[in-house]
Amino acid sequence: MRLPTVCVEYLDSLLAYLSSQGVRPSQLHAIMRLKPEEHITEHGRFPLRLFEMMLDAGSQLLDDPYLGAHAGAHSSKEAWGMVSYLGMSAPSTREAVHAVVDFSRLLIDHGDVEYSVLDENLACLSWVVPPRQQASRQLVEFFFTSWYHVNKPILDRWCSKREIHFNHCGPDSCKEIEAIIEAPVHYNSSTNCVVFDNHFLDRPTRFPHTAIHISLVQAARAELANLQMEDRIVKEVLECIIRQLSEGVPKLEDVAAELGLASRTLQRRLNNTETNFKGLVDDARKQQSKKLISDSEMGLLDISAELGFSDQSAFQKAFKRWFGQAPGRYRMSQQILN
Repeated sequence: MRLPTVCVEYLDSLLAYLSSQGVRPSQLHAIMRLKPEEHITEHGRFPLRLFEMMLDAGSQLLDDPYLGAHAGAHSSKEAWGMVSYLGMSAPSTREAVHAVVDFSRLLIDHGDVEYSVLDENLACLSWVVPPRQQASRQLVEFFFTSWYHVNKPILDRWCSKREIHFNHCGPDSCKEIEAIIEAPVHYNSSTNCVVFDNHFLDRPTRFPHTAIHISLVQAARAELANLQMEDRIVKEVLECIIRQLSEGVPKLEDVAAELGLASRTLQRRLNNTETNFKGLVDDARKQQSKKLISDSEMGLLDISAELGFSDQSAFQKAFKRWFGQAPGRYRMSQQILN
């Protein structure tokens, strides 16, 4: 499937912080074995896994276990891109907060930011990600620290209570990270979130401008639609591969023809999603193999042919690579469970 990404402004902000601390690009390249700028898509996105690698590399080079928080604390409003301008132009702080909820995927298209009211005095912004795709500690601390510092002036003015919760483990003492973020911090919480007085949500923003805000919302929706289009192209290619598998392993040209696209156009769109055709063929076979093994009485030889394998042995090797056990044993275990 399409790999999650972050906005290029996050990348620029992190690189600027690392540079200010004396980290040279050659040092990052030596650890990561790649040049970050070569992995920016034409839509201005950067792979999330590489961003997490950069945070880890920076932490290693600076011997800083709080690199994510330090980098977040030094990021500017520009690091939040369009979401920052949406917040500044919103008629009220409540609408600014909802802009973060509605368009957080422009920052990190992984999981969702959710707003909730805890009681009559407190509200909460949580970052909810898929259970099996948890974000790294450095990334979570970068995300919340940068949001907090961008909004710190208004939080300082209107909020008597504000605190940050992380669901990952931390040191016994929170003094060091609290000094970085300048707010109370709690580790081992049930979710990653920031809690604040909800009465400040009805306060005006610093530069409210309804017309500009409406225009920015339209632009943000268009940008979000581009990300969702990338999701759709991956889904459509997977479905097309599955339909063609029984006739043999499909070629990119065959799938492009069925989708009504030129081969080069499909290749470019897949490049923008940080996936490749070969990987999608493997994903399609994996999905179908699990379905056919679990939901049908088809023999292994027939399943091999249905998935476009040259022989049963090749299918068995692939299945064991995907699921850690032979298909026959996997089928038996599923029958026992059911």
